[in-house]
Amino acid sequence: MSDDDPHNRNLEFLITEVARLITREYDRRVRDLNLTRSQWRVLVYLIRSDGVNQTELAELLDIGKVALGDLLDRLESKGWVERRPDLQDRRAKRVYLTDEVRPLIIEMTERARVMHRQLTRGMAKEDQERFVAMLQDAKANLAAG
Repeated sequence: MSDDDPHNRNLEFLITEVARLITREYDRRVRDLNLTRSQWRVLVYLIRSDGVNQTELAELLDIGKVALGDLLDRLESKGWVERRPDLQDRRAKRVYLTDEVRPLIIEMTERARVMHRQLTRGMAKEDQERFVAMLQDAKANLAAG
């Protein structure tokens, strides 16, 4: 299919394809850090929301509670996260990054920056900012139902 093909200009398809390529590229860039895709996704969400409730984290990641529990078990065994009681809900746990994972996070962040430069190569800063704003609008539209 050529770039002029209307199927290649379908917004939903393009967003999905770009997301797939970003994920694949980041997987490649962190492979030597011995991180699985699932593990780096958990760490990325915790970078953004350290101390999040385990149930909320499962929802953010769009995975089941049991699957998240298994992932957290592996991350805990590496010393990268810890679960603590939720002071507001005695049945719940909150998930925190440990100091031991901080050097890994610094490396992950640097690799993400390099990938960002690759992704946005040739794009004007104003276009990047507008694109982000448009994607935020699209996200809000879909989240609102």
